Amino acid sequence: MALELLTLLLVLLLGVLAPEMGRLRSHLWLREWAGWWAERGRDHRWWQSELGVLALLLPPLLAVGLINWVLSDVFYGLLGFAFGVAMLYFCWGPRDLDEDVAVAREAANASERLQALHRLSGDDRAVVARSGDLVEAVFAAALQRWFGVLFWFLVFGPVGALGFRMLQLLAQSRELRAQLPEGPLQLVGILHDALAWIPAQLMTLALALASDFDAVAKAWREHHEAHGQGLFHLDLGFLSATARACVETDDEAFVEADGQPVRDEAVEEARRLAWRLMVVWMAGLALIVLAGWSA
Repeated sequence: MALELLTLLLVLLLGVLAPEMGRLRSHLWLREWAGWWAERGRDHRWWQSELGVLALLLPPLLAVGLINWVLSDVFYGLLGFAFGVAMLYFCWGPRDLDEDVAVAREAANASERLQALHRLSGDDRAVVARSGDLVEAVFAAALQRWFGVLFWFLVFGPVGALGFRMLQLLAQSRELRAQLPEGPLQLVGILHDALAWIPAQLMTLALALASDFDAVAKAWREHHEAHGQGLFHLDLGFLSATARACVETDDEAFVEADGQPVRDEAVEEARRLAWRLMVVWMAGLALIVLAGWSA
């Protein structure tokens, strides 16, 4: 776990010191890969079933797993460690959350705020961007860009990080979704929600520890009671509910005063909370490392 913590620190450091490297996080390869399979499987029944999802996911994951296994013992594991750093960095983001929040905070009108919401959430179906919507989008983006990738990297290494990112893109990218039949699309959505559920729950726990525990617990409980869902239902709405409970939003703040747009500080507070959650996660990892050393 010590190497995983060091990997995370290096990825975060690269994001701060070399933000221009973010352009390396291009996932056009997945669009080409999905298009290649769609063209060849169009007239076959297996492409319309769950096998189509396996055909998309397994070859890249097996290739990454094989490379990681081969490099794990080369030069005392240094090449394996470097490969892990490269894969986590590649699967991180791909957009910079701080930059997108800055755009949302400085948006001068409703149109710019809506564009900022689309940049944060990746969902262009919204027609208006309220303060609470932007707060929810920040936490949803933190889950998709940071915590989901990190959690599965900690569990399965580079394979886990790539697997989560592939499912997230297949489930939420309009261009990729257009290439998949209805059957595989449904399975992709279920798999994505299942993989996102655990890190979302851990984000909620970290949010309770980093802010108002009672408010978070109440919002989490009331969300499940209001929707008649048990604990293990794959609805991630509890993350939005707990985010709203910890960040004071005021949709009237978007109204211009004397012709001057008012900055939305709620979205900035949400960004600071997201980073606070990252610190809590890193502290938890550090405690696990220290416990291992003292055992």
